[in-house]
Amino acid sequence: MQPSDTDLLRFSRFLLAPEVSEKSLEQVRSSTAAIVGLGGLGCPVALYLAAAGVGRLRLIDPDTVEVSNLPRQILFGPNHTEHNKAVAAAEQLKLLHPHAQIEAFNEAVTAANAASLFMGSDIVIDCTDRFASRHIVNQACHRLRLPLVIGSALQWSGQLLVVDPRQNHSGCYACLFPQGGEGSSVVDAACGAYGVVSTAVGLVGLMQANEALKLLMGGPAPTGQLWQFEARNLSLESMRFQARKGCLVCGGLGKK
Repeated sequence: MQPSDTDLLRFSRFLLAPEVSEKSLEQVRSSTAAIVGLGGLGCPVALYLAAAGVGRLRLIDPDTVEVSNLPRQILFGPNHTEHNKAVAAAEQLKLLHPHAQIEAFNEAVTAANAASLFMGSDIVIDCTDRFASRHIVNQACHRLRLPLVIGSALQWSGQLLVVDPRQNHSGCYACLFPQGGEGSSVVDAACGAYGVVSTAVGLVGLMQANEALKLLMGGPAPTGQLWQFEARNLSLESMRFQARKGCLVCGGLGKK
């Protein structure tokens, strides 16, 4: 289906950008993105992808909104406390972007349900703050051959990683952070134990939305790089890595 005149007007500034066309806009409008975690990362991801015209969003989070979430989880207000994050986020997004189809899942992603939650999606954006959760999402995306954008934030710092199992030798999250490896327990406790600055986590979420949108438009995935962002001095660095031979998830390969 071609974009309507209303769509063309709504996204007219977007269409003026280089490498953006009516075809790429239609790809975005017909796509489905699954967002795992509606916290400080997931809120800006959901807002920007809905505003960009992504046709369907799947919001997945079992947690409830707490007062301490409000400084950085920008979809919520005091009236949302004790409400499920996925449901509250869906309600807010429907008010802001009524054209988007939004599904809310009040459940945690597990090894048992990940495939069913992600099936039919075109991309998954991991906005969780747990090492174990990222491994579950990474494994499911590799099995389903779904591109995955992972973000994390701690204090003033953040990380961004794009994984694309459709590419040969692109590597995956487990190539960089082997499950059960040294430091995994520290990563799991990091956000709660050491805190996070609201603007830093928001910037990482925005970068996740940026990479997801590029992929949905058919652009190249910057795989094989771990981006490290420091908000305090506005620095962005990347560390290259290769698929790890013998990785228990991807085996060091992309397609099989």
